[in-house]
Amino acid sequence: MVEAIYGLGKVKTDNFYEIKLGVINTVQELYVREGDKVSQGDKLVRMESNTVFRAPFDGTVTLIAFRESQSVFPQQTILRLEDLTNKYIEVSLEQQGALRVQKGQPVRVVFESVRGNVLNGQVDSIFPRNDEFLVHVRVKGLGDNVLPGMTADVSIEVGHKENVLLVPLSGISSGRVRVRRDDRTVVVPLKIGGVDGNWAEVVEGDIQAGDQIIVQRMK
Repeated sequence: MVEAIYGLGKVKTDNFYEIKLGVINTVQELYVREGDKVSQGDKLVRMESNTVFRAPFDGTVTLIAFRESQSVFPQQTILRLEDLTNKYIEVSLEQQGALRVQKGQPVRVVFESVRGNVLNGQVDSIFPRNDEFLVHVRVKGLGDNVLPGMTADVSIEVGHKENVLLVPLSGISSGRVRVRRDDRTVVVPLKIGGVDGNWAEVVEGDIQAGDQIIVQRMK
């Protein structure tokens, strides 16, 4: 049995650069457009003060918030440059799940539009931010078509048990299951251990391998 923590992850980049100013100024000349790929040292924008900003690394321009001759107020983002070759997935977890996550645990990632393609990764870090518990996941095989902002289903493996007795989650109601025995239905209370999304581990209860569990059908 594999115990996993599930969450919705978002693709992000490690390396990004934003141009902001500390004083009011005007955009004099733009050397790039959104979507342009630039090399380190390429010109990005020139301000009215004749300050020229250049790319600090190879990357892609993902935002131009102002046009030429427009005024920019302090701390407004003028332009954003991102390195789209170095990506990770960020997942926000509830406290109960975060308590079981550790660096190095294996992770499976699936993008909704390509359900048959499962990507493998591992937990790179876990940390708090503004009462959130965030997990950064490094994933092998994030192609060029996977872009920042895209979402994916993430399952983090937090436990692995062998030779356990399992019952379907759809058969459990209020800590009990209904079992078919001797042509009659018997209600059996259970103590549940680990859960892997579809199945639950039976820790205590009058259940044996081969018992027929009555499950709840979805309407």
